[in-house]
Amino acid sequence: MKLVHTAVAWLLALAMAGAALAQAATPTPKEEKLPKWRIDPYTRNEPEALAKAGYVSFGPLPFGHVGVNPVQSSHIDEFSQFVQILWIETRHFRLGINLPKWTVPFDPETRAKIRKELERLAEKIPRIDPKAKVLDPWLRAHLFAQRVEDIYDEFQKLSGTKDEDWPQDPDKVVISPGARYMGQGPFLGMKDKYLLLLWDKEGSHRGFMKAYLGRDSRFGQRWHFKETSSLLYTVSIESEEGRLKHDTALHGNVAFNVSQNLLDGFRFYSYDLPVWIREGLGHWFERRVDPKWNTFDQNEGSPADMKNTWKWEPYTRNLVVTGGKFAPFAEAFTWRDFGKITFNDHVAIWSRIDWLLQQEPERWQNFLFEIKGRVTKDWKPDQEDLVGATREALQKAYGFSVLQFDQKWGEWVRATYPAQ
Repeated sequence: MKLVHTAVAWLLALAMAGAALAQAATPTPKEEKLPKWRIDPYTRNEPEALAKAGYVSFGPLPFGHVGVNPVQSSHIDEFSQFVQILWIETRHFRLGINLPKWTVPFDPETRAKIRKELERLAEKIPRIDPKAKVLDPWLRAHLFAQRVEDIYDEFQKLSGTKDEDWPQDPDKVVISPGARYMGQGPFLGMKDKYLLLLWDKEGSHRGFMKAYLGRDSRFGQRWHFKETSSLLYTVSIESEEGRLKHDTALHGNVAFNVSQNLLDGFRFYSYDLPVWIREGLGHWFERRVDPKWNTFDQNEGSPADMKNTWKWEPYTRNLVVTGGKFAPFAEAFTWRDFGKITFNDHVAIWSRIDWLLQQEPERWQNFLFEIKGRVTKDWKPDQEDLVGATREALQKAYGFSVLQFDQKWGEWVRATYPAQ
């Protein structure tokens, strides 16, 4: 939900503007020496090492805006005094990482996952030890930089697009008769990069949101910075009763939310897709990280219906075979809010997306282009009758109607998912 900025945010904007004017009128001082914690022990902040790692910069970085005033990572540093935020800019993202060190647990699955990720990192950053048993703050920052780029790459593969397919210069996007609309910029159609901000303490997270987003929440927050055309996800590891303190849980949570931001930004963010598509795709991305950790969108006044059940394939099969209680697709595809979705509904919409994605790639790509980035003849956003547009897109891309959906999906579930 996008909220109007509060008075606090406006006051901060004025203060920032005044500081910027004062800075412009003051001679540039000699470059300050970086504190030790800002020097990455793995790249040593060397330009050649950053380039090999696929990084653009360690900051300062543009990071959203307050009102009409652009925000820099240095403003957030000044606001969050005594909080050590590590900033990394990659090809498609800007990240602020404030995470404590984390000891890799003894369970074989987690160790194997981390080892594989570190081995890939070590190919780009040779000083990294793939056998590290403790992930220090910088190592965690490198891991999340790699993880979000992986999510971006996977999303582009699913959509059948490449970096060069998107408008490279937002100032040169013009209406071209007969051309396919591809948004307003180079980042899946967005003008600016995607943003990720991970916090250790809930207080720091909520303080940032109050000042820079004009809202307060105990949960993670996806946010659209309209003026800079970028999409943010921010969360604290103390959210969700502390379960995000486990690195894999946090990784999954980021996959769930960042994939939804990419979906929102695809061919430019001008309207929200139906809930079943956004939530289902988020589940799909998260469960590819680890099916044991699952995130559920929820409202402050309407907590999500969550369970510890994580073997969703046999659970789905049982629902289908026994006629378990969940909303039929003819109802689910009309949802515009996730506040009342039951656990069974979450499992069902995840499985429906799983089914759609398991078919020929061109079908999902055609479906996605039919429902996202819809514009009028003069390239103005067209969000008229999104439910009807989804109905037509399914028929055109997959060759079946809304009423036929559950029958065909159910047949696939019976033939594909295990019984236990």
